[in-house]
Amino acid sequence: MRSRYAAYVAGNDAYLRKTWDPDTCPESINAGEAGVDWTGLTIIATTGGGKGDDTGTVEFVAGVSQQGQAGHLHELSDFKRTADGQWLYVDGDTPKGTPVRVKKTGRNDPCPCGSGKKYKKCCGAPGKA
Repeated sequence: MRSRYAAYVAGNDAYLRKTWDPDTCPESINAGEAGVDWTGLTIIATTGGGKGDDTGTVEFVAGVSQQGQAGHLHELSDFKRTADGQWLYVDGDTPKGTPVRVKKTGRNDPCPCGSGKKYKKCCGAPGKA
């Protein structure tokens, strides 16, 4: 899961395709979508995925920022192990009852890019937005 998140951050479509079940992989993957910044990954829970398991699930929350709008992606992802031991992403669902929140970043809020600066002194500075 962490390696797939890193591939989204880096815009590495080839890695995402390699780690996606061919039966569910879309024709087009656009990991490096312009204006989308991934701001962090939190693994909430995992089930299965151990030495003797052929399937597993990962519940995670990924932070995202797009044009000063902070939000998150909360997903329960399904994985399966191939005959040669590689784990493949199958699909994912938003856990039932989980709203996806997007809020406008305030001038004095921490910048969603993760710089540690206030938004007004970083990505929200005049001429940067």
